[in-house]
Amino acid sequence: MTDELKHEYTRRISSANSTELVVILYDMVLSYTDDAEDALKSDNDHEFYSSISRIRNCINELMCSLHMEYEPASSLLSLYRYCTRKLSTAGIRKSIEALDEIRKVMKPLRDSYAELVSLNTSGPVMDNSETVYAGFTYGKNDVNESLVGNTNRGMLV
Repeated sequence: MTDELKHEYTRRISSANSTELVVILYDMVLSYTDDAEDALKSDNDHEFYSSISRIRNCINELMCSLHMEYEPASSLLSLYRYCTRKLSTAGIRKSIEALDEIRKVMKPLRDSYAELVSLNTSGPVMDNSETVYAGFTYGKNDVNESLVGNTNRGMLV
């Protein structure tokens, strides 16, 4: 994952509600899956296993965030466990097909949650975070992020 993409995820997380956080986790799983495939194609074992570990961490976070008292949670848990097994297969066999299976499960889930974002009217999970505005600068095709407002970085003083 590039530094630019990490900054974008950081910015998105700081202003996300609970449903958007789930979408961000799905996006991260898909990005790390792409990274793992790229590393596998370029014979970079260290980066491959690092990406596998990051995917596993994101899926674990998705599993931990389930509210098991609601109906779709058990089905989602089964899908996440399936992806975890496929992830183990990908790590052991260095299998691009197993990574593709993870994508096939995660992409539709991500799209479904993205549709639900507009229905969640709760505010951002992080209170007192900085407001980020993006605007064009005078440079060629450059976009700068300007921080406006709070400088507490989410901490109440």
